[in-house]
Amino acid sequence: MKHYLTALALVMMTAPALADRPQLEFRLGLDYLQLEQSAITGLNGMSVFYKSEQGYYGGASIYSAALGAGGGLFVGGWELGKTMPITDSLFWDASIFIGGGGGASQVSGDGLMLRPQIHAGYDLGEYRIGAGASWVSVTGSDISTPSFALTLTRPLDLELVGGHSASGHALSGATKVIALTPIVRSYIPIDSQKRGGSDLETMYLIGAEIPFATDDRSEVFIQASGVVAGDAEGYADWILGKRYLWDVSPFEFFVDFGAGIGGGGAVDTGGGLIVSANAGVRVDAINNLELELGVGALSSFNGDFLAFTPTVKASMPFGSGAGRGTAPDMVRWQVSTGLTQLGISDDFRKPGGASNDVPTMINVDIDVFLLENLYMTGHAYTAIIGDAGGFQIGMFGIGYQHPISERLLLSGEVLLGAAGGAGVDTRGGLLGGYKLELDYRLGETVSLTLGAGHIETLQAGGMHPETLNVGLKFPFATLH
Repeated sequence: MKHYLTALALVMMTAPALADRPQLEFRLGLDYLQLEQSAITGLNGMSVFYKSEQGYYGGASIYSAALGAGGGLFVGGWELGKTMPITDSLFWDASIFIGGGGGASQVSGDGLMLRPQIHAGYDLGEYRIGAGASWVSVTGSDISTPSFALTLTRPLDLELVGGHSASGHALSGATKVIALTPIVRSYIPIDSQKRGGSDLETMYLIGAEIPFATDDRSEVFIQASGVVAGDAEGYADWILGKRYLWDVSPFEFFVDFGAGIGGGGAVDTGGGLIVSANAGVRVDAINNLELELGVGALSSFNGDFLAFTPTVKASMPFGSGAGRGTAPDMVRWQVSTGLTQLGISDDFRKPGGASNDVPTMINVDIDVFLLENLYMTGHAYTAIIGDAGGFQIGMFGIGYQHPISERLLLSGEVLLGAAGGAGVDTRGGLLGGYKLELDYRLGETVSLTLGAGHIETLQAGGMHPETLNVGLKFPFATLH
């Protein structure tokens, strides 16, 4: 039944993405759980949806612990639904989320989460607010409860074109995606202790950021990072923030502020809410490659976690002319999602692990093309089946796509990333891997994709599973 549910969600969420000019929306949510069944009393939600003119939407969501003392629970997956107008300003909204996750010792089984919801709301034009009810159920845990739900939804107003051709479309001054930016950082704890009482040591993380802008003086960003070395294997965080910029040629100075969710690795983030502040400098190095150095602090809202956070970033801003080929005002993207099966061995889990079940994971991949066939890619995986609730993987890398025929394309990727959770032996969290995929174009805006690959810990002796994946891939373009 679980496989049927996930397959149904995958098929249904394709409808909005088939539009010629798909629209994206960003949603923030808060679920207050009515029954006290675990250390978690509330969940935060972050979603990005494709939306059709008929009100149908589908996309990816991440739910995480936000209230209580269970910071570190993350659940990722698919969500699909429909918004229905009542009057010009009032509306109903109904959706269902299907995903998987765990963490903070709150899930001991599969981690499959179902969340149907319905809410009523008011359209303010630039934003939509809503209030209603949902039911949150996570297999392998005690969580099965009604909840009171609040939502805030904002259209992203991006210049999106379905497929990889922008012929006949023009930029109309909408919000711009600036870059897809790799991050390397460290968290140096300041008088912080783990949940078990021991001192928290320095953590080393990698991640990625997507910034958006409507002017030259500020950016909104979404940022994700995970531990790959040092202390707190399994820790990860997501941050939504605002950045302010000052141009003092040849430098660009900035400050930013953010809030989000974080936990795992026994880091005491309380309920899971975190806040951050940073300052630094950005410089255009060579061939439109921007380097950024920053320092800041990150703190849990109600836990014992405060850290000094030096950060390094490197990016090639979209629309800069670098690698743009014959279309300097267009950037080509692909988003793919599906199911990934891991072929595990006896040493997949840490010694003493109680299960040898084979995990199945939901994967969401984002590719952005740097050249005609060369692209940068980011992957996120979360377990939904196989007694691995809480096991998650994030990877970043370079891929190359080669057309075989009009409908068939072959691609290969080299990857680096982080993983942790559910007693899987990730040897500190740092992973390397590769993947090959064969895509069959069902149309200009959707392809069927089949793939196989391998991931393993870079420190010897850890997990080293083969991977098999099947899913759907949605090519699109943004104008700049």
